[in-house]
Amino acid sequence: MHFGADFDALIARFSPNSTKPVALAVSGGSDSIALLWLAHKWARHRGRQLLVLTVDHQLRAASASEAMDVAQLVETLGHQHQTLVWRAPNPSQNAARHARYGLMATYLQENGADCLLTGHTFDDVVETAILRRRRGVRSASIAGPSLAAVVPAWPAGRSITLLRPLIHSSRSELRAHLRAQNSGWADDPSNENLKYERVRVRQFLARHPALFQIASNFVMRVQRQRAEAQSQLALEILKVSVHGDGLMDTGPAQLSSQLLTLLARCASGTSDDPRGGAVAQLLETVNAPGMRQTLGGAWFQKTATGYLVGRDPGSSLAAKSDLFDGRFERALEVELPMNGAMSFLVRQSAPPDPHWREIISERLEHLALCYQTPLLTPVQR
Repeated sequence: MHFGADFDALIARFSPNSTKPVALAVSGGSDSIALLWLAHKWARHRGRQLLVLTVDHQLRAASASEAMDVAQLVETLGHQHQTLVWRAPNPSQNAARHARYGLMATYLQENGADCLLTGHTFDDVVETAILRRRRGVRSASIAGPSLAAVVPAWPAGRSITLLRPLIHSSRSELRAHLRAQNSGWADDPSNENLKYERVRVRQFLARHPALFQIASNFVMRVQRQRAEAQSQLALEILKVSVHGDGLMDTGPAQLSSQLLTLLARCASGTSDDPRGGAVAQLLETVNAPGMRQTLGGAWFQKTATGYLVGRDPGSSLAAKSDLFDGRFERALEVELPMNGAMSFLVRQSAPPDPHWREIISERLEHLALCYQTPLLTPVQR
């Protein structure tokens, strides 16, 4: 049995400090239980601590007992476990996903972990590709979940990397491994509920293995293409300069919809991207130096070489303890330029006093690091 990627290389890249715990999201299903066992064997060999999180969405009567079963297994293996309860349950799978990552990211920030492993498999990747294709997606995002990504919850997920080491492994392979060592798992009834499109796609593929193979070959090809494109995008991200007041300058970077989408997300201080097609339109219409447009919580101004990107001054601003608007952290030793010394594009969205440090550059570097992560080769365990 093997991990779907070189586990040592992944952890060394995103969590090199061996004193920090490596976090896992374990629901009790077969994929996450297989991840737990594999990570346990690796951690025992490497001397790393595991921090296992289970989110109780409170959407099923059995969810609490399933979380307790996971906790007992984790404690038997000698690791730390925490159940996080969603206090505002919503049957929407998208709402549950956002809540799940928000809860876990907040807990990991408080407990010093800088990466979160999930049990996404190659089956999940193929299903996602088909779902997106059915909705008309033709971009590289059709390749589905990637090996490494920034946790999709900002600023809760700041500096935390989401790792999916099993995305090259099949669910049947993982279940065979669990059966071989007499390890059980919990089956979520929602995985058989035909009201969910993903379940319908999964069952269709199970009935048509030849189509699954065709889809698999397509996904692997698109994944390789995306990896190449993201590696180039990472180089362009690193060419963007960030001023102390939070203003971004694309400078010599090669402009693209993907790059400007990321900059809009960072300027807004959120995890949200502008609506589809709007960034491509901006590239076409805001094309003369001095022209400006707000989009997705950001404010773009064309320059002779690219764009200046700041915060949309009409969006709400908020200071939460040591963070301001998802763009600055409290730093008493810093003296930001204020008022007239600031660029017009960020003056109206500045922190209330000068003692703040921008964290946009840190966010861009983290994105680039994820995009430069190669498709690591599986290794035997």
